[in-house]
Amino acid sequence: MPSNRGAHPEDAEQFGPSQWPRLRAAVRDLSWLCTRGYGRSSARELVGNRYRLKRRQRNAVGRSACSDSARARRLQTRVQPREAAGQRVDIDAFNVLITIEAALGGAYLFVGRDTAYRDVNPLRGTYRVVRQTDPAISLLADTLQALAPKNTVWHLDQSVSNVGRVKAKLEDRTASWTVVVRDNVDDVLCESESLVVTSDSAVLDAGGSWIPLGALVHARHIPDANLVDLRPDGERSKILRSTRPK
Repeated sequence: MPSNRGAHPEDAEQFGPSQWPRLRAAVRDLSWLCTRGYGRSSARELVGNRYRLKRRQRNAVGRSACSDSARARRLQTRVQPREAAGQRVDIDAFNVLITIEAALGGAYLFVGRDTAYRDVNPLRGTYRVVRQTDPAISLLADTLQALAPKNTVWHLDQSVSNVGRVKAKLEDRTASWTVVVRDNVDDVLCESESLVVTSDSAVLDAGGSWIPLGALVHARHIPDANLVDLRPDGERSKILRSTRPK
């Protein structure tokens, strides 16, 4: 029986509405420190200790915060859904797939200052096919079809476990996709001149155009997902002018 990419038993308590003001304040303070050149590791520890955050809360805050310059650059390079039509789209496969699996499984997702959707735990070389994998691929396929790109290239990291199984699932979904397995996915995406789909901060900071596909799938297919907007006061607004591609 495939496992489930669901919420941690303590997540409802750690990320419920009563925690939002504290978590947003932590994102604000961590971003302030990053903007002023403080080391990210020491800044995360300082903010985590100040707000007495638990481990998963620290991860969510750390993944949602960024410096003011990084936020401005990422928002400037984010494109509207209609701009994908007729363009090539390069997808950080594991990154986006896990995000949608998590949403389907009831895990918590977080909107960071750059409007990208992220789960609480970054991929660390181990991936397991779960019961949400096939449905997630189907929802991604539907949303991508609505965007009408010229071609779609999925980039899979060779070093991640079960990469062969995921490649086969993506290729079985539609022959119009190109699926590439490589050992330098981040480098390729950083240098891509096409639209990129990822929430990886390093790739977003490389300055290429990107589209928040996670937000589009959420709005189109999973409106009841456990989504927590951790953008500080004054920064929360609609992520895109249109999140429902025609």
